[in-house]
Amino acid sequence: MEAVADPSNIMMKTRFSTYYKAVMPSGTSYFIKKLNWSDKIFQLGSHERFRQELEVLGRFSNPNVMTPLAYVLTIDCAYLFYEFAQKGTLFSVLHGSLGNALDWASRYSIAVGVAQGLAFLHGCTSGPVLLLDLSSKCILLKSLKEPQVGEIELCKVIDPSKSTGSLSTIAGSVGYIPPEYAYTMRVTMAGNVYSFGVILLELLTGKPAVSEGIELAKWALSNSVQQDKWDHILDFNVSRASLAVRSQMLALLKVALACVGVSPEARPKMKSVLRMLLNAR
Repeated sequence: MEAVADPSNIMMKTRFSTYYKAVMPSGTSYFIKKLNWSDKIFQLGSHERFRQELEVLGRFSNPNVMTPLAYVLTIDCAYLFYEFAQKGTLFSVLHGSLGNALDWASRYSIAVGVAQGLAFLHGCTSGPVLLLDLSSKCILLKSLKEPQVGEIELCKVIDPSKSTGSLSTIAGSVGYIPPEYAYTMRVTMAGNVYSFGVILLELLTGKPAVSEGIELAKWALSNSVQQDKWDHILDFNVSRASLAVRSQMLALLKVALACVGVSPEARPKMKSVLRMLLNAR
């Protein structure tokens, strides 16, 4: 609680939460994530229900999913404890000054790791865990090859129908929202696959999900009409490394384009996506 009281410990903010760094007396660092209940969309029913959901999430053991280690619930906030991710978010690494440090081996490991995390969440026996906001800002990196999918508890506490804000306050970040959300207003597995496809395109092109008002998914789809031009979509700084790297990147581009297809029914399931990524090795 001391760590959260000091604004200098803020590491990052997402739409619904603030991440603080807490250094324990042992010297070990943790993330403390503060969720603010004051927003109308946190229709919880009761703290008890959220507590039960957290107990379930806390039992997940998947190296590519950020699972809460402990929690503190107060009247107006929830504080969740997580392992500390040394490298920060995929967004900050890929589009910040470290972007060049991400060679193809790292990008491929991140793509596979995120796909493993999502396939695990979608296949949960207690019912699929869907992500309300899946973007490169919600992927945390323990190392340049160890991604973790974050924000997994939001689908348990947010009721999209109670949103008073704009569409994107619920559906996720601009550039990652599947086209069908505009009329269904429902978060689905196919919608998560679309968002994953955008993250994959970020890894392949080096471009952010939206640049100069143009969505990356739309740009990639329109530039992929002629297959002999696919090379132009890839991040040349990475694809020029070798012919083997280039052919792997082209194989993953095919997967990414299937994920961001306009029709939700035509998109592959996360398990198939993972299989295709592994087969591209």
